[in-house]
Amino acid sequence: FLKLKNANENEQLCHPELGSGSLKETEILNINKSCKTEQSTFQNDNAKAAFTLAEVLITLGIIGIVAAMTMPTLIQKHQKQTTTAKVKKFYTTMSQATNLAVAEHGPMSNWDGFTSRNNGPEMQHWFDKYLKPYLNIVDEYIETIEGSGDKYLVVHLADGGIATFSNYAANTPDIDEETGKDKNNSIENFNGLIHVAYLTNPNGIDIKNRKECVNTFKFLFYSSLKKQYFFQPYTYNANTPEKYNREFFIKKIKEGNPQYCSALMMSDGWEIKEDYPW
Repeated sequence: FLKLKNANENEQLCHPELGSGSLKETEILNINKSCKTEQSTFQNDNAKAAFTLAEVLITLGIIGIVAAMTMPTLIQKHQKQTTTAKVKKFYTTMSQATNLAVAEHGPMSNWDGFTSRNNGPEMQHWFDKYLKPYLNIVDEYIETIEGSGDKYLVVHLADGGIATFSNYAANTPDIDEETGKDKNNSIENFNGLIHVAYLTNPNGIDIKNRKECVNTFKFLFYSSLKKQYFFQPYTYNANTPEKYNREFFIKKIKEGNPQYCSALMMSDGWEIKEDYPW
């Protein structure tokens, strides 16, 4: 405002005909010199407040470099948080459904068993009878593994998640002729050894797209430590108190068994820590 006010006053001084009264020639020359100095100062002040194109481009370049360095870390952190939230929700939902089914049908040890391993139709019957009434299901169907012919149940949940169910034991013995052992593990765990794979990414429906510990997480309906049937993360070999801990889960994962990633995540309070195999 002051600059505009001064500019208006200078406009009158720079043009004597706009002013009142008469001025001598010497006074007019002095006014013109003063006027030019004022205008030059005014223009220089305005020039100091601006940025050059080069400065703007350099600043944008620095911002771009910083963004390129930090964005991958931020994206990965968001992916981890989203993954843990999904896995925790699935665990909670399945645990509640299992508890409700136990309240209605009695202990899982008395539930229907299976006549053979990886029996898709019997697995579907088991799921529909005991768990489906307590879950929000969009679709379910049986898939067959090429080569082995094993069948498993695929369940699409309303929240976008997918779960597969496979029975790894049966109550009818299948004795191996060479070893003499029961291949169906029918002596115990005949209906508890149901492996559940939770897929956080719908693309995981294709086995080729499944990545353990990243978009695929394993659970069981049996605790080998407590010798009890209930829904929990996969901890089958953790059958003694000294094994049922975080160190053992990390060890098993490093040895090549990523099924323990769900247990590791749960033991860390549903977080993905630095030593988690992401």
